[in-house]
Amino acid sequence: MKDLIDYLEEHVDGKTLATEELIYELENGELQGVYSDQMSFSSLKYNKSSCQWDMFIVSNEKIWEMTAGKPDKLRKDFSSVGLFRFELAKRHSSGKITGSFRFISATGKDVPANGIVSGIYDVQLEDQVLSLMEDQTLYRDQPIADGKFKAIAFKARHKFYLDQEKLHYHYDGESFDVDTVSLLRKESGDHFPPFVSMEK
Repeated sequence: MKDLIDYLEEHVDGKTLATEELIYELENGELQGVYSDQMSFSSLKYNKSSCQWDMFIVSNEKIWEMTAGKPDKLRKDFSSVGLFRFELAKRHSSGKITGSFRFISATGKDVPANGIVSGIYDVQLEDQVLSLMEDQTLYRDQPIADGKFKAIAFKARHKFYLDQEKLHYHYDGESFDVDTVSLLRKESGDHFPPFVSMEK
């Protein structure tokens, strides 16, 4: 646990990063998402067996309906200022580090992360690379065509690493469609590119 805390204290806490604009497709090309952000990591707190830190994100995310292969009508604007929190602890039973990643608050009236909590596991710190797995609990809403929504959940690998002495944050998420009655998941046809943020 000490190695993890030392890494966060030296390389992550207090850093501000930016994600350049990314474009992704949803619903077999019927919708197009455009995303960019600026994020800051702060408020690191810890004791002998646990730690937490915040992720503050100013995001610009719009979902467009496509006509003849071009963005035509704004379907949803998810742009907001949001606060998320990582909380990790070393388990006495296994010696492993697990925890949660959760949404705290945001501006905007219709934020897709509302009420969302993820489990964190497979925490690894090797060669100055911190990686962890996130598995979203239950589901969130994803816009689809005709003004409707579908239930989805994400499973993602987060990585923090240094490149030319600058902190980089890499998020690689896989989307699953969720049956809201059984809560069973199946692989979604939507595919998102990795999000890479770099220290400013």
